[in-house]
Amino acid sequence: MTASKKLLTFAALFLPLALAADLYPPITVGLYVAATLFLFVVVWDAVGLWLTPNPQVERDIESNLAVQTWNPVALKFVNESTRPIKMQVFDLHGDDTQSQLLPQILNLSGNSHADVCYQLKATRRGNTSLKSVDCLLESPWGLWHLRRNIPCESQVRVQPNYKDVFEFALLGDEQKLARMGNRQQRRRGEGTEFHQLREYQSGDPMRKIDWKASSRIGKLISKEFQDEQDQQLVFLLDTGRRMRHKDHNVEHMDQTLNSMLLLSHVAAKQGDAVGFMAFGNDHTWCPPRKHKGIVKHLLDHCYGLNAGLVMSDYLLAAQRLIELQKRRALVIILTNSRDEDRDDLEKAVLILRKRHLVVVADLYESFLGDMLKQDPENFEQSLQVLTTENFMRQRQEMHSSLNSLGAMCLDCTAEELPATLVNSYQQIKHSGRL
Repeated sequence: MTASKKLLTFAALFLPLALAADLYPPITVGLYVAATLFLFVVVWDAVGLWLTPNPQVERDIESNLAVQTWNPVALKFVNESTRPIKMQVFDLHGDDTQSQLLPQILNLSGNSHADVCYQLKATRRGNTSLKSVDCLLESPWGLWHLRRNIPCESQVRVQPNYKDVFEFALLGDEQKLARMGNRQQRRRGEGTEFHQLREYQSGDPMRKIDWKASSRIGKLISKEFQDEQDQQLVFLLDTGRRMRHKDHNVEHMDQTLNSMLLLSHVAAKQGDAVGFMAFGNDHTWCPPRKHKGIVKHLLDHCYGLNAGLVMSDYLLAAQRLIELQKRRALVIILTNSRDEDRDDLEKAVLILRKRHLVVVADLYESFLGDMLKQDPENFEQSLQVLTTENFMRQRQEMHSSLNSLGAMCLDCTAEELPATLVNSYQQIKHSGRL
């Protein structure tokens, strides 16, 4: 229990009165009487505050929150006593969350209830909990404050912000991909998997005509083929320290997960199975699965993955994946590499290429591209531009080396990654390389 500003102000008034009583003794008796009455009021107010019961608290919050988004939260307070309660309310949350519109002042009359609404933003994915509500109660006459901590636990899962994935699911594929910057790939030849029979159309090659069906029906029937389905896509997800880098205040890890979920949705609609293996800070294996709800399935396994401070071992990850994934698959390595990773990355590609088709999606920071576009105005800026050009040249040399080993390299920023991945996947599917 602490004294309020009002109590300290009243107490401070007695100091000049005490000095006045020293100079003019006749007022001493009156001062003693006033001080006694004031002390009685202070004690009575403190007892009244101490006997004030805690209100009942219930928190209304979604069990699944999207990272880096503001979400509404409501605290429902119920005063079951006849005493009115005036207090300041603050919901206790961890360091990985931020709040708006807190603290708030709440006045509860006897036998009443009220709601406190605020906004909560989680800055890190994973499991988090809100354990209690902090209330600063005010005494009936406002002379004292009493801090009460009321238990009110809520368990919350903070997931990737997959809003774009579900927008993609609701819109037509061509419409959504066009909005993302996806390019329509020209097909080279026809698909390899039989789809259906249909009537002959002008321009159909002779090899597509089904002569047996044509003879039975009495008119020309053509075979229609589609891209091969029931193939497998496996993401090799880097959770090392370089995935902690941020563009526009969003970690590369978060953007990479969003891109992975988006491409998983596209691949599932193509009839392919999707899985992933994390390496670096986290080691998680989610075998490829063919399911319409693949996004939710992957979310249950990856929402708690976060980039750590460790260095990722590409070679060890490739050796582990080659043991776990026996069937040929499209393996997409999602990473942010440097020139010093070249040897390990090349060895990893050589191991994976024995069985799989390998794509290396290598991210770089957007400020590097901005640096190359600027015109240097002094020696320091010229040095920065030259250093950036040398860094990007080393990346190109590493990617050329990986391409010569049979891998397909994608050099892009985190913001460009979603459209780049979808474009590359469709190109591979249409080419029949998988």
